[in-house]
Amino acid sequence: MIKKSFCFSLLTVVLVCLVAIGMGCKHKKSAPIETGVETPEPEKTGGEGQPALDLEKLLFTPGSQYGLETVYFDFDSAALRPDAIAILQKNVEKIKQVPGVIIQLAGHCDERGTQEYNLALGERRALAVRDYLIKLGIPGERLVTISYGEEFPADPGHDEAAWAKNRRVEFNRAQ
Repeated sequence: MIKKSFCFSLLTVVLVCLVAIGMGCKHKKSAPIETGVETPEPEKTGGEGQPALDLEKLLFTPGSQYGLETVYFDFDSAALRPDAIAILQKNVEKIKQVPGVIIQLAGHCDERGTQEYNLALGERRALAVRDYLIKLGIPGERLVTISYGEEFPADPGHDEAAWAKNRRVEFNRAQ
């Protein structure tokens, strides 16, 4: 009787293990169906024998002809200047070429003003850029804003030339 009970218990344990192993296995992908039609390989050149461009990577490469340009602001202002509008119009054309990318608009200020004031001003600048990009056809879901206030100066100097470089909105890849 004990042998029979032991064998039955052992058989039950083995079956449970087999079922568990079977459920845990990944399904194998089935082989592609042969249709007789060849699927072309993705093009690895940009035409004329040129290497293909990774536009998403280049979009966030400063100084690249494909990179998004920073826009600058006047002192204590979130109003878009004419030069900023021209830059944003060029940036929109680049953004439209890479439809899946989400962009962070990072607002910055110079060191003058309180920390709270500069964070608020940086946010207003980022929102001004976001609103303008939306007017030019970029979906709002692709744009996120953040303000760094005076925390990350582009130029650590303490004069008007440095401050002018720090009053900006930068385009970054959203993480």
